[in-house]
Amino acid sequence: MVRNNGGGHSNHTAFWNLMGPAGTAGIGGAPSGAIADQIAKDFGDFEAFKKTFNETTAKQFGSGWGWLVFEGGKLKVTTTANQDSPLSQGLYPVLGNDVWEHAYYLKYQNRRPDYLAAWWNVVNWAEVNKRFAVAKG
Repeated sequence: MVRNNGGGHSNHTAFWNLMGPAGTAGIGGAPSGAIADQIAKDFGDFEAFKKTFNETTAKQFGSGWGWLVFEGGKLKVTTTANQDSPLSQGLYPVLGNDVWEHAYYLKYQNRRPDYLAAWWNVVNWAEVNKRFAVAKG
């Protein structure tokens, strides 16, 4: 019960803070700052990172989450089922996207890849940079 409820609270708190209104400065588009540099270092460029994140997250069986975590000096894309969190694995989530059907079904029905592609328009890169700074320690 604690895992589901606590994980749900933690995951959704991060999720809502990691987004903002499209068209606002720092929301959507390509990242800037330290996270942009680390993405380029670990994935080659932002487009390659998005492709990896979207493909990995789209394959999450059933309900769950797609995550960007910082481990061993590198960014890594991972997923968790249900309300599980990278925190329970000793990892700090830098970026996370909810792929439970409730997150996208009304607008995208069963088209999870379309939802993932559109989600990048609302990512709050200032918040991602803050979380990345915490993850780096």
